[in-house]
Amino acid sequence: MAGGQGTRFWPASREGQPKQFLKITGSGTLLQETAARLQPVLARQDLYVVCGRQYVRQVRDQLDQLAENQVIVEPSARNTAACVGLAGCYLKRRFPDEVMAILPSDHVIEEVEEFHQVLQAAEELGREGWLVTLGIRPAYPATGYGYLKRGESLGEFGGCEAFQVAGFTEKPGRAEAEGFLKEENYYWNSGMFLWSIDRILAEIEVHMPDLHQALMEIEGSWDNRARMEEIYCGIEKTSIDVGVMEKSEKVAVLPCRLGWSDVGNWWALEQVAASDGEGITSNTRLVNIDSRDCVVHTSQGKLVALVGVKDLVVVDSPDALLVCAKEHSEDVKQVVEKLRGEGWDEYL
Repeated sequence: MAGGQGTRFWPASREGQPKQFLKITGSGTLLQETAARLQPVLARQDLYVVCGRQYVRQVRDQLDQLAENQVIVEPSARNTAACVGLAGCYLKRRFPDEVMAILPSDHVIEEVEEFHQVLQAAEELGREGWLVTLGIRPAYPATGYGYLKRGESLGEFGGCEAFQVAGFTEKPGRAEAEGFLKEENYYWNSGMFLWSIDRILAEIEVHMPDLHQALMEIEGSWDNRARMEEIYCGIEKTSIDVGVMEKSEKVAVLPCRLGWSDVGNWWALEQVAASDGEGITSNTRLVNIDSRDCVVHTSQGKLVALVGVKDLVVVDSPDALLVCAKEHSEDVKQVVEKLRGEGWDEYL
């Protein structure tokens, strides 16, 4: 899935070039790194990217190995339930009996071998009719993630123990998140899923009948682009988590670590990028005078000097500068909302 806006990564992430197309942590963009880590376990011709029309050129430029039919064009952004459903209908025509993995294009995974093992285990589960989610063992009491609770064991699959999911909690408060950490049977919901194509479409039919009806109409309109767009743009914006996963009785979790981060905001760079002895994470030349625990990012290699500050995020782009307290990194998306409200579209 490569259609997100990445508003919490403003001002580097913009409508014309959102987070997934940026080099944030590695030698390639987040999209390129996502595709590269799948290479050993997935044939190149079996990789499909879902994105809006405005991003098709960037996807093709960054993943030039994709054939034309490997980019699924989403008429508008309608959240992940519609995205999953559209991809499922598209792939069902080519792979009616196969399993599909749903992976965001803007995550970081450091433990690639473990990731491959978990994917293979998830495929086994998916072929037995389970909707599989990868549950990340929490490292701290995060309040910005959804959590899922481990239920009874389903046994071992591909060397990994699987469990039925007993419940979901969306973005708990600090005290509740601390409790989840102590209980040791809660996991972060990574947003990475695997299931058979038939199974997810059947679950959408049961739990999201309006979406299913729209998808059935789209199936008869692949050659009528205008009609397909009209149908798709009328779909309600709902996540696959809320629309299906929280309602289904056939949801399984594979607990793992993976060295995972959704790199959801600038503060998250501390988890996936190296820092110096003063806790400064930076992608540029830095002069540090009595400063510590900051994140610095510049798009043009500009020298940055920090003097007597701590716990700041400083992001420099050609036409905008962001300075915020690290603990308010989630609120950067409010800047984008305010710019849109003020009509300052040149900064979006």
